[in-house]
Amino acid sequence: MPPAFSKSFYKLLAEFAEEFSLTRGEFVIRAIKHYATELRKRQSPLGEALGEDSVERYKEIQGKLAKNYWATVPEEERKRRMAKAIEARWPKKKK
Repeated sequence: MPPAFSKSFYKLLAEFAEEFSLTRGEFVIRAIKHYATELRKRQSPLGEALGEDSVERYKEIQGKLAKNYWATVPEEERKRRMAKAIEARWPKKKK
């Protein structure tokens, strides 16, 4: 049975793995995970609606808007909302 990949593939794999101080297996696993993440971003509803290039820019703008908004909320209000969110996520057990 012939090898699944060419010799040049294995050579590149070894070079990249060595460059990043990883084993070839670790490098392949990380590369697959990174590729899958990128595919999910492209195939997301947001990615399909805006286009691949605009998604990262949109997320960056949303982050800045949120940061600016929370800068205007008083400290006591932020603490109150945080406590409410924590309680909603991890309710105290009733004994």
